Amino acid sequence: MLLVITGSGDATADYLFERLGEKAFRLNYDLFSDYTFQFAPSRWHIENPTGFFISSDIATSCFWWKPFNFTLEQESYVTEEVKYTLRELYNWLRLRGMTKGNSGVFHQELGKLNIISIASRNFKVPDSLVVWGPRASRHINLSNAVAKSLASGLTTTNRALYTTAVDPSMLDLRYPWFLQERVDADFDLTFQYVGDKIFGFSRSRKDMKTLDWRKEIFTPEMDRTTWKSIPISDSLRLALKNFAADLGIQWGRVDMIGSLEDPHFLEFNANGQWLFLDPHNEVGLVDAVVEYLCVAPEQK
Repeated sequence: MLLVITGSGDATADYLFERLGEKAFRLNYDLFSDYTFQFAPSRWHIENPTGFFISSDIATSCFWWKPFNFTLEQESYVTEEVKYTLRELYNWLRLRGMTKGNSGVFHQELGKLNIISIASRNFKVPDSLVVWGPRASRHINLSNAVAKSLASGLTTTNRALYTTAVDPSMLDLRYPWFLQERVDADFDLTFQYVGDKIFGFSRSRKDMKTLDWRKEIFTPEMDRTTWKSIPISDSLRLALKNFAADLGIQWGRVDMIGSLEDPHFLEFNANGQWLFLDPHNEVGLVDAVVEYLCVAPEQK
């Protein structure tokens, strides 16, 4: 049985469980107190309010899907204890070779700049720089730059930094900035890894009002069908496979910009959303994800 560690309000998890049924057990972080939970060094057992359960005896794999995107209405001590326990449970399964996808700390452990360095072995990459300090301006040689977020965190007023064109000479260098060379192109490209399969999609940038398509994804004006399935050439498929091998991953999404003939790597999202690319399973992405999650990995 597959264990999915997630949250109760996650639409992607809702959709998956319509397909998975009793092949999987859903552990919702934000409803932790609804479960009967036992975890010892050699075994564990989790039961939901209906009596449905999963244990170390019957679990075959585990998928970590954005549980900490949700908040607990609890004292901070309790919140941290629950988070610690779920991370440890995931790692119990990881140490036995029983996890699918990537851990929730993939980017914290590796980092975007290191991923860009790895990607440069197979793809064109934009010049990138993290910089701050009173004399930092001497190190900035990007005249056509964008600022992006490293951690994707929110400000104290719950605002996010999307990809934004900036004049480096106007930045307040008392604070950290992640800068990249701006790449102008006609298309956004994205490639989703699902086990040994790779799905490619593109969308036109023709009518975009901003640099970052994520900023427009929930606006009424955005056509929900703008992402189109695209063929992947043998050379690009080989580069994508080599990149996956270098990272040691079988899951995640590569974002690029440009054209299929001249793509530029932007970033790798280890646990990025994917359902919006094929919400009606027209190209089989959902089928592939269900199959990938349900096939148990070889245990160590």
